[in-house]
Amino acid sequence: MGIDWFLVVICFTQGIFMRFIILILFIFTAELSAYSSDEIIGKKLIVHSEIIGEDRPISIYIPAGIKKDESLYVIYLLDSQHHFHTVTGIVQSLVDYKQIPQAMVVGIETTNRPRDYLPKVNGEPKTKFQAFALSKWPDSGQEKFMKFLKQELFPFIEKNYATYPHRTLIGHSNGGTLALSAMYEYPELFNNYLAISANGWWSSDEVAENSLKLTDETRASERLFISVAGEGGRFYTGTLALLSNMEKNKPSNLAWQFKHYPERSHMSGILPAVSEGLEYLYDHLNFRITPQLAKYAKISVIKNYYSELSKQSGFNIPIPINTYIAFAEQQQINERNEAALNTLIQFTVDYPDLPYAHMSLAQGYTKSAMFKKAYENFKLALNVAKRLKLEENTIDALQDMVNSAQAKL
Repeated sequence: MGIDWFLVVICFTQGIFMRFIILILFIFTAELSAYSSDEIIGKKLIVHSEIIGEDRPISIYIPAGIKKDESLYVIYLLDSQHHFHTVTGIVQSLVDYKQIPQAMVVGIETTNRPRDYLPKVNGEPKTKFQAFALSKWPDSGQEKFMKFLKQELFPFIEKNYATYPHRTLIGHSNGGTLALSAMYEYPELFNNYLAISANGWWSSDEVAENSLKLTDETRASERLFISVAGEGGRFYTGTLALLSNMEKNKPSNLAWQFKHYPERSHMSGILPAVSEGLEYLYDHLNFRITPQLAKYAKISVIKNYYSELSKQSGFNIPIPINTYIAFAEQQQINERNEAALNTLIQFTVDYPDLPYAHMSLAQGYTKSAMFKKAYENFKLALNVAKRLKLEENTIDALQDMVNSAQAKL
């Protein structure tokens, strides 16, 4: 891991804990069974599709530092052969900086874009682009590709990796058209959609019909980030028509954000869209600690927030580790030491097998001059680390903390 243990111990003895949240998190979470280097760099494999009748190249990316037993959000990326390294680099950075939750990227290489991505033309073509596409690719249509995702690729990923039942789809250009089509026609497949410079495929009537589908109150909660660069033409007008109809009809369970990058080209617009888009799609998972909450609220407000979020999402969403620490730190800044201790106690209740949780509570007791309780919790952190068989450097550092706490009794 390359951790400077001398620095860690010095920080401990000087009481500088809260400023080293990320460092300590790496110490106590990254030592357990981690993914292999090929999955971190980008594991390539073949998934045979009986539905499409061909082998599909797939790339898997797991951000560094994630353990195999940790559940991941899944980001499915279209046109992986073009965008995989761009997207995985962004995902690694966003995960490192706690802007998005821990997520894996599943890249799907293109074998036949018109066949897989373009919507089927039903009846007579309604736009010039539909007429052109129908003349060039009369057999286009997304049905088989969607079945491949639902019946073959999703089960494969969910069998081999620990994942949450939550999926994000990223598509660019015609891939963005597929992302929008999935949102309209296959709402059970994805929760988030990142549509970048999608082709303006639909006619005015079809745009209106599609926007009405989003108003169905039985649809699950969804999020959309949609962008266009400086392409102009149907890319821009088609997106504006969609947004206008969505504003008019107000989808029941869809939140969305639109970004225009007029100085960007069709390809260079991908970079800001992926970065800003992923932050938006996951930002509701990050609890915002306002000055008022720090001054008056208890940990129950955060518990209630994630409880309600879990109900809306249909699966349990745990409170992120850094949320406890950030909230406790803000409570301490407001001289609410008892409330901060209650926050840290809840941290240990929710994460009993995390040495960092017990160490953080011990730190809180030290700050409140409750040295016996501090010693007990440092010792508990050490015992948990030994039970989990963490590496020797971690055990030694915790033992130093126990000894230092014992000296204050």
